[in-house]
Amino acid sequence: MNSPDQDAQDRSEELRLSLLMAAVYAVVGVQLPFFPLWLHSRGLGPAEIGAVMGAPPAFRTISTLVASRRADRTGRHAPMLIAFLAAEGLAYALLALLDGFLPILAGALLLALAQGPLYALGDGIILGAAHRRSSAGRAQLHYSFVRGWGSVSILVCMLASGPLASAIPNAALAWLLAAIAFASAATAFLALRGLGGGRKRERPETPPEKLARPLLVVTIIVATAMIQSSHAMVNSFGSLHWKACGHSEAFVSLAWSTALVTEAGFFLMAGRWFGGESRALSFLLAGGVAALLRWLAMASDPSAFGVIAAQALHGISCAAVQLGPAYLLASLCGAGRFAQAQGWLGAANAAATSLVTFSSGLLYERFGELGYLGMAALATAGFMLAAAAGLALRVRPREAAA
Repeated sequence: MNSPDQDAQDRSEELRLSLLMAAVYAVVGVQLPFFPLWLHSRGLGPAEIGAVMGAPPAFRTISTLVASRRADRTGRHAPMLIAFLAAEGLAYALLALLDGFLPILAGALLLALAQGPLYALGDGIILGAAHRRSSAGRAQLHYSFVRGWGSVSILVCMLASGPLASAIPNAALAWLLAAIAFASAATAFLALRGLGGGRKRERPETPPEKLARPLLVVTIIVATAMIQSSHAMVNSFGSLHWKACGHSEAFVSLAWSTALVTEAGFFLMAGRWFGGESRALSFLLAGGVAALLRWLAMASDPSAFGVIAAQALHGISCAAVQLGPAYLLASLCGAGRFAQAQGWLGAANAAATSLVTFSSGLLYERFGELGYLGMAALATAGFMLAAAAGLALRVRPREAAA
């Protein structure tokens, strides 16, 4: 049984890690619904917006792979995370000064290099803390609960950004994003200051072992990337389409806020009430089904109520597909690769999202809302691959025992 002092230290650690996640994800609450509107205000058309939204994920792949591997090898997760948050703010400030497709595309690529490693580094810090607690016999740290405060942060920023976006010119949104990113860097510094896990404590004691089941790891990553990348069309063109249908900025904010309410709720409850790590595969499979239903609904060009209902599936189509693979990869890849495994997943998601976003720009320009049928097909393929991974997880141990 832990001492009162240890319990207080554990609660403080959980609070500070939750604050860290809130800082890391805050900017998404404005970027997700309104960055496409900022691009439109700069005179970019659907194909150009698709290019600007689609090219950066490929660059995120590069920085994610390099930074996550470096962090696991050196144990410098915290300072690297703070540095990339500050770089994110600088990139947004640069974008605010740019005009024209090519300069904006170049600025977006720099932004992608800064944003790429943020989520893998944050996950690495949380999973590392959870592993240290478990190894020391201390109170369990629920990754899903801590990660959930990132979604709460997105929701709060999204709710605040709706009225604000209506009150300021769209051209000023890039400056708002820069301010949020700089504030996030300062908050992360305060949250991590003095927190257990300096260089020596975070560095793995031995080099990571060779992966025991590399094909299964790859299968899970590819399945996840297919389901996650199927969100590319709604992320890039959902706001524009709803505006074109006559909905206000406040409705756009409400639609995305609905998605974030379900996402935050899922994260906050998954560990304690939905089975957490023991339901990792079920989370991934359920996410594939929810994504399929969501895109079929969007393809029907639903009413305002239908849009909100489809967005309510986000908690499963997106959050469950983040949480399930995070647990699976942490188990399959081991403690020496916490950030790197999440980096592999993030890189695959970024690469797939890049390709699908390019395609979604062309699909939306030619077919409008019917382009969501392509996203439904992609989610279905991801579900089938996840089911194959689930079969491998269940069958192979029995064969080994035989």
